[in-house]
Amino acid sequence: MKREVKSPKGATIKAPEPPRSEIRQFGNAIEYMVDQMAQRWRTQIFKELNQSTIKKFTDASQVGNFAKVFLAMSARVRRKLLKQFDDPRIEQLAKKYTGKVDKRNKAEFYRRASEKIGISREELEATEGLTSQINAYQLETMQWVKKMRDDTLQQWTSNTLRQMAEGKGLPEILKQFDGMVEQRKGHAKMVARTQISTFNSLTSKIRAQNLGIKKAIWVSSRDERVRDSHQARDGKEFDLNEGLYSASDGKTLLPGTDYRCRCTAIMVIPEMED
Repeated sequence: MKREVKSPKGATIKAPEPPRSEIRQFGNAIEYMVDQMAQRWRTQIFKELNQSTIKKFTDASQVGNFAKVFLAMSARVRRKLLKQFDDPRIEQLAKKYTGKVDKRNKAEFYRRASEKIGISREELEATEGLTSQINAYQLETMQWVKKMRDDTLQQWTSNTLRQMAEGKGLPEILKQFDGMVEQRKGHAKMVARTQISTFNSLTSKIRAQNLGIKKAIWVSSRDERVRDSHQARDGKEFDLNEGLYSASDGKTLLPGTDYRCRCTAIMVIPEMED
């Protein structure tokens, strides 16, 4: 239920920070998915090729063209992996962690709001009515994890095929593959951090808007790690419905929604008119 809150002297609500525990746990869960996919890829493709004593794949004794053999094997393993880590499982994973973030954001946001507007946290939570928007943000997170899964399998297929076509031996291909696996694990951590931070920021935004708040102030983490384009936004007021534009990067953003962004927002409660 939407409210139109006012403050006699004007007040602000600091948006809750994204929880580190959920960022870490979500990152570990996506990293586990990558690790499990890599193990299957190694055992059901590279080991089955049985080319450890042959220097070049162009010399292989496999029946038919080596590229066709590899693509057939990778397609078979891909089907198994898409079944093991199917969309419903990824959706369940995304809902598990975003659900925890939403619960914490809801309690903390309304606790901070209740101190400024005089309405109890319990009443604010009970009359919120934002389920459909929260569900949409959860599905958006699921899509990013799904993209991570699909991009990983495509990268392994195309990069390995190219190395085989260039006549690389299996030891070199395996070394390159292990490097790609570590890179994708690192990417999994970044996806987790970005998506949890984005989800937390968006839920804060709609909760503020649900209270009739239209403006916010961008607050950077104000340390040596802040990128210049985010530092340029620090302290500036913006419209919650639009975000804040900066010519330094040419983007319109909300705090916490850019990759690895640690910025937060302070919601501005409109003043009560005389």
